Amino acid sequence: MNKRYSIAIETSCRVGGVALGAGVELAKVVEFDASARHGAVLLSQLDALLGEAGLRADDLAELYVSAGPGSFTGLRIGITAARVLAQQLPRLRCVAVPSAWAVAHNARRLSWRHLGVVMDAGDGRVYACLFARGDGGVVPAGEPAVIPPHEFLLAAPRPLLLIGEGLARHDLSAPQVSLADNDAPGLHLPTAEGVWRVGRTLAAAERFTDYHHLLPIYTREPQAVRLWKHRRGRDD
Repeated sequence: MNKRYSIAIETSCRVGGVALGAGVELAKVVEFDASARHGAVLLSQLDALLGEAGLRADDLAELYVSAGPGSFTGLRIGITAARVLAQQLPRLRCVAVPSAWAVAHNARRLSWRHLGVVMDAGDGRVYACLFARGDGGVVPAGEPAVIPPHEFLLAAPRPLLLIGEGLARHDLSAPQVSLADNDAPGLHLPTAEGVWRVGRTLAAAERFTDYHHLLPIYTREPQAVRLWKHRRGRDD
């Protein structure tokens, strides 16, 4: 086979998906309701996607996986699937795609000067990332931060367009700040297509991650860990 085949996995939110790329072209995207069934659906969807294209897992050259922030369970399942595939297929190269960057990709055709992706980080804070246009697409414009919303707004450039699921949970209104419509979920959540396109950008820059080091990006510790620490502190 002459083409380099790639696969993208999105399990960080309730709308799960997988995507198949053939060279520089996106061949197919499959979405599924993954609100509570990532594990049951993901592998069967991947198998079906490859089967329809007449491919086997060992035909794949690259794998891009949504690394978070997002659903604790969903991220663990997506990352675990990526690690297992990479372990079984020595030539498969992996890219950990920040989910916020995949969300930012949704706004590539909108009109904006500065773009912010905002996710809920719990405890009244947001996980916020700024983006700019560059290299023919949307690129990060600084490091992400877990921060109170008002502090983010004070430091953010203007004019600013905000997208992301955090808009539904926090008041982010401010002068010269536009809030994307909350009734457009396709704008606020990462997609398999976005993960694939961002993954290709990172792969072109040789930003691969060894499967041993594929880890989820969390905005806060899992609830079980927080409860354990709380109980331990109470007992000390």
